[in-house]
Amino acid sequence: MAELQIPDRALLERWLRDARVEFEDCGRCEGLHLPLLRSVEGVIDSRLFLERYGLLLTTELEIRPMALLPLSADLGRLNMDYPTVKVFLDVADDAIPQLVVAGVLPTSAGLAPEQVSAFVALTLEETRQLAGDCLQLDYLFAEPQGDRSGASPALH
Repeated sequence: MAELQIPDRALLERWLRDARVEFEDCGRCEGLHLPLLRSVEGVIDSRLFLERYGLLLTTELEIRPMALLPLSADLGRLNMDYPTVKVFLDVADDAIPQLVVAGVLPTSAGLAPEQVSAFVALTLEETRQLAGDCLQLDYLFAEPQGDRSGASPALH
């Protein structure tokens, strides 16, 4: 295993490239956009952030407004069924409600590149499974809304 390091942005990007994890830098936010889940119905965007406490990988899913109440009641089960991620609602008055799926990897003790690639792979796979579960339960929009080819400006 490689020597443990606390990654900065350049090192994180190098580790992602070495692990063949596709990412994009939009220039409008501090996150690295991960396009792998864009083809999953209901997914708005996935981003990896380098925060003071560690790595934060988030994915936003677009919720059908009529599903907000049943999904709210189901959050406890979703958090138990998908233990490596935190699942919560983001409801703003002027936007479609979103289900946010987040994974955190602390960096204070240092990381090896293999840990980062395993974290990204596990979090994205858990998110893909959760999105499939939510689609089956009719919580998410079944068809992508608008052009999903890039990140929504509303996310920034």
